[in-house]
Amino acid sequence: MNRKLFISLIAAVILNCASVFAQVSPVTINEQSTTRHGPENGSLIIVGGGGRTPKIDEKFLELAGGKDRARIVVITANLGDSIALASIRDPKAVENYRKEFGVKDITVLHTKSLVEANSDKFIEPLKKATAVYFLGGRQWRAADSYLNTRTHRAFFDVLRRGGVIMGGSAGASIQGSFLWRGDTKGPHILVGDHTQGLGFLKNSAVDQHLLRRNREFDLVEFICKSPELIGIGLDERTAVLVQKDTLEVIGESYAVIYDYNTIIGQGNNAHVVDGKREDYTAANGPFFFLHEGQKYDLSGRKVIDLPPRRFDGTRPTPPPSQSVLHGPDLKSVKAPSRASETFARVAPITVHDSSSTRHGPEHGSLIIAGSGFTPEVWDKFIALAGGKDKANIVVITAATGDSSALNTRTADRISRQFGVKNVITLHTKSLEVANSEEFVAPLKKATAVFFEGGRQWRIADSYLNTLTHQAFQDVLDRGGVIIGGSAGASIQGSFLWRGDTKGPHILVGDHTQGLGFLKNSVIDQHLLRRNRVFDLVDFIRSTPELIGIGLDETASILVQKDTLEVIGNSYVAIYDYNTITGKGNSAHVVDAKEIYTVSNGPFFFLYKGQKYDLANRKVISTPRRRDAPRTETQPSE
Repeated sequence: MNRKLFISLIAAVILNCASVFAQVSPVTINEQSTTRHGPENGSLIIVGGGGRTPKIDEKFLELAGGKDRARIVVITANLGDSIALASIRDPKAVENYRKEFGVKDITVLHTKSLVEANSDKFIEPLKKATAVYFLGGRQWRAADSYLNTRTHRAFFDVLRRGGVIMGGSAGASIQGSFLWRGDTKGPHILVGDHTQGLGFLKNSAVDQHLLRRNREFDLVEFICKSPELIGIGLDERTAVLVQKDTLEVIGESYAVIYDYNTIIGQGNNAHVVDGKREDYTAANGPFFFLHEGQKYDLSGRKVIDLPPRRFDGTRPTPPPSQSVLHGPDLKSVKAPSRASETFARVAPITVHDSSSTRHGPEHGSLIIAGSGFTPEVWDKFIALAGGKDKANIVVITAATGDSSALNTRTADRISRQFGVKNVITLHTKSLEVANSEEFVAPLKKATAVFFEGGRQWRIADSYLNTLTHQAFQDVLDRGGVIIGGSAGASIQGSFLWRGDTKGPHILVGDHTQGLGFLKNSVIDQHLLRRNRVFDLVDFIRSTPELIGIGLDETASILVQKDTLEVIGNSYVAIYDYNTITGKGNSAHVVDAKEIYTVSNGPFFFLYKGQKYDLANRKVISTPRRRDAPRTETQPSE
C-alpha cells in the first residue's frame, strides 16, 4: 500500500475516533439542589415492582399534567435489546401504552448506544416531556445506555420543569444514586460491577420486591457502612412519592427505611409511637416500616406524622340487634371467692387434646388473622363451618370487655351478609358460669367459634381451663373451625403474647397462658402496621420449643394439622429458633432457580398461597415468580 495513503487512512481513523469519543464522553449533570435527597423541582414515583395500583397511576397522570396534557416518554433500556426492540417494532406497542395510561402523547425511547444517547434527535422527545417512565428488567442496562449522557441530563430537565419520573422494579433502583443489585451476573449480587445510578434520588440506595422476595435484611450492612446514604426498600405494588425531601407511601403494601442512626440504635423512634395511646413496639430493629399515607422527612430522617390507628370520630349507630345473646345478666354475675363453696366448681379442668400433631389441631381448622378478614377469608370460614345453611356459629365477645360485650354486631353481620341462620353471641366473665352446663350447651352443637378482638387476657380470665374451654376444643375435634383476629388470634396460641392487663406494649405480662388451639406456639398480630416485627425474636431465641407466628393486618393463616397456609392479604412472619440462630432451612429464600436474598435475618415472610410445615419447620412450596424458565430475554430484576 502507498505509504502516503496508509498515513492518510490512519489519520482518518484517528479523527473519526476522536469525533465519536466527543459524542460519548461524560457530560456534566447540573444538579445543584438545596435538597439532601429528593429533587428540587418535580416529583419521583418509585415503585417496588409487581405492577402498579390505580392510585399510583392516578398520581402519575396528575403530576404529568392530566390525560389531555401529559407527554410521556417510556424508557425501555432495562428490558434489553431483544425484548425492547421486539416491543418497539410491534405496531401496537405505542398504542398499548396509550391504552395503559389513557394518554395520547406517548413516545418510546430505546438505545444501548452512548453515541445515540448524546444525539439531538434522540433527546428531542424529552425536551417537551412532562413525564418519564422507566420499565423494569435489569437496572445496569439503563446505566450502560444513559449514565452521564445528554439524555441523562434531559431526564433531570424534565424534573426541573416540574415533571415526574416513575419507574418500577429495575426502574426503581436506577433512580437512586448508588445502583443496588447492579451486577451483570445477577441481582443476587448486591454491590456489583455497576454501582452508579441515575441519581434522581440523591444519596440513596433503592431496593425492590422487598417482602415478597424476603430481601428485607439485604440493605442493613451496606447502610451501616455508608451512613451518608438513606436506604429505601419497596414491596410489590407499593410506591413512594418523593417531592423535595418529603417521601409519602402510596400503594398496597409497605416501604422500609434503612437509616444509619436507626441501625446503630440512635435513630428517632417516632415511627413506633402514635403519640397518644401506646407504644407500637418494644424491640426496635435496624429498619422500620411505613404504610400507605405515612410521610417521612428524608433530610431530618424522621416520620412526619402518623395517621391515628383507631377511628376517633363518631361511629354510626348500628342497626337493632337481631341475634341472640346467650349468658346471664352481667350485673348479677360475681366471680366466686376462694373461700366459697362454689369455688370447687370453677377449679381448673383438664382440657383433653391428645393429638399426634406438634402444633396444629388433629381435627378441624384454625383461621388466625392479624386483624380484619378479607372476603376470601370470610368465604373459607363459612365453608368450613358447614355452609350458610348448616353452619352453627358461636361468637365469643369476652375480649371486648363487659361494656361492649352485649353488642351483637358480629353475629348480626354474619347473619345478614352471609345468610347464616344459626348464629349466637356468648359472653361471661365468670369462671363459675363458664363451668356451667347451661352456658356450654350452645357449643355442644356448634360447627364454628368466632373470637372477637380486644384484649386477649380477658378471654383467658373468662374461659381458661373451664368446661367452656373444653367445649371449644370439642368443636375442633368434631371437625369444626375456630377463627379469631387481633386478640382473637393471640389467644389461640399456647403462650399468651402481649397478655398483660397494663397494656399490649408489655410482651410477657401477667397472663401467659393461651387457649392453646395452636400448640407450642406464640402469636403476634398487627405486625408490620405497628412495626412489631422484631418483638418475638429474643423470646423465641430463649424458648426454642415454640414457633412464633406474626400476622400483619388483613393477613390470615389457615392451620389444618401441622400445615399452615397464608390465605389473607399482606404477610405472615415465621420465627423459628433454627432460623434465628442461622441454622434454619433456607428454602424460603430460593425459588429453585435464583437466590431471593443474600443476608438472611432472624425471621422470614410468607405471602398469600404459600404453605409451611409447622412440624418440620420448612416451607412446603414456594410459588415460582414466573411460569416460564428464565432466559437471557427474560430479565430478572
